[in-house]
Amino acid sequence: MPTGVWCASTRRWGLSLAGIACWLATAVYGQAPPAAYLRTPSTQQLEWHRLEYYAFVHFGPNTFTGEEWGQSQSTPDIFAPTALDTDQWAKSFADAGMAGMILTAKHHDGMALWDTNTTAYKIGNGKWAKDRVAQGLNADVVQLAAASAKKYGIKFGIYLSPWDIHRDPAMPKPRLARTIYDEPQIFGDKSPGDYNELYAQQLTELVTLRLSDDSPVELSELWLDGNSGSNTVQTFNWTNFRNIIRQHQPGAIMWGHQGVDARWVGNEDGVTVATNWHTISRTQDQTHYSGEDLQTGVRDGTYWTPAEADARLRGGWFYHSNEKPKTADALMDMYLQSVGRSVNLLLDVPPDKTGQIVKGDADILLQFKAQRDAFLNRAILKPGLTVSASSIRGGNDTLYGPANVLDGNHDTYWAVHDDETTGSLEIGLGGNYTVDAIITQEHIALGQRIGGYVIDALVNDTYKTVIRGTSLGYKRIDKLDTPVETDQIRFRVTQANATPLINSFQVLGARNSSM
Repeated sequence: MPTGVWCASTRRWGLSLAGIACWLATAVYGQAPPAAYLRTPSTQQLEWHRLEYYAFVHFGPNTFTGEEWGQSQSTPDIFAPTALDTDQWAKSFADAGMAGMILTAKHHDGMALWDTNTTAYKIGNGKWAKDRVAQGLNADVVQLAAASAKKYGIKFGIYLSPWDIHRDPAMPKPRLARTIYDEPQIFGDKSPGDYNELYAQQLTELVTLRLSDDSPVELSELWLDGNSGSNTVQTFNWTNFRNIIRQHQPGAIMWGHQGVDARWVGNEDGVTVATNWHTISRTQDQTHYSGEDLQTGVRDGTYWTPAEADARLRGGWFYHSNEKPKTADALMDMYLQSVGRSVNLLLDVPPDKTGQIVKGDADILLQFKAQRDAFLNRAILKPGLTVSASSIRGGNDTLYGPANVLDGNHDTYWAVHDDETTGSLEIGLGGNYTVDAIITQEHIALGQRIGGYVIDALVNDTYKTVIRGTSLGYKRIDKLDTPVETDQIRFRVTQANATPLINSFQVLGARNSSM
């Protein structure tokens, strides 16, 4: 039986024959595959980068009180959607080209949307849930949403707020006095009890959640929001929370202000600055970076902790009837300043009091998808076009040649020699085109290396610079200030801290009619 061997050039397990081919390539051409550069993404981080765009779903008591943080501390009877339909959520997101959704299982108000054993403060104790159960229907909103995500083929993640107003002694709760919801105030280092233990129990319940058919729920991301509106000091046991996630959901991304696996982008506008590094040099346990520092990241940082840009379709995170959604044009601008700058976009689309996504909001998402598709689906470059390079690693055109940037394979790339940190590609377009955007992807599986690049277009037999960039990373969508007519494009790496690796290069535009 053939044995499995590791071939670094393909980044996957293969038969021993593939391993022999990999060894022969090194022996014949005299240069091994590039070594990883400093920090590299884990397997789950690589998969997460490729999601790019997905939905945030803020839903809970705030939907019905008109609040954002739930300081009113109403009883669970307040939660009363009139026509809950989590299938409609998932279908709306899938139709809009969103890769998944992350649901607020517990926001700052502390009310749980799943059937928890950790608190009486859960929707299951409200009239709406009791009526559903009496009718033989499921009232566990988290379980319902997870099932809907699976049904429509999108990822599912959970937001679980570390700050819990319901347990915070600094936050008044007059409506809950002398009720079953008047629970011990254990939030805070100086409070009696152990809030970290309660949070760990809630987290454990969610990462071990099963669907009604008893199949396990696979989580793509756990969102551990670091926000707080209280002066109560609570030191969180991030290490234990991480271990719980790793044990039960090893493929999930743990999001926090600065990690472990993904970081905040530093604002809530869904955008980042032009220079963005996937690494930083602090953990969640250390002093927090400023928003400005989080946008940029730290070049050659200690940890691979890429940014995620969270944003709102409407004015607030939760549904408010007096707010309107952003336009498709505004969302396209946001997309180009997030996904187009190597940062994932998490767009909040809140259900209304019926428990459904507002039709007008869903329509905007479809308009945005149509605009996005119309922009992106104008690829000029195809396999087979003439591509030349300043150099090819070890002369091995098969493993490291410039044609690899056109093959659509995540695992292949163009590479130069180890002693080179600059290089260039020239690509003939196969005709005269009006070009207005270019998409470039670094082979980040082996680290983020490039700190400067230039893109030129051949105009009247002379190269004209149309793009100047700094950090590259997972993906750059560079839109030209002015479209240019050309039949040849040159890409130049002008600065890198290690030998540059380019996974993909694409030019967007339209063919010009011949005269």
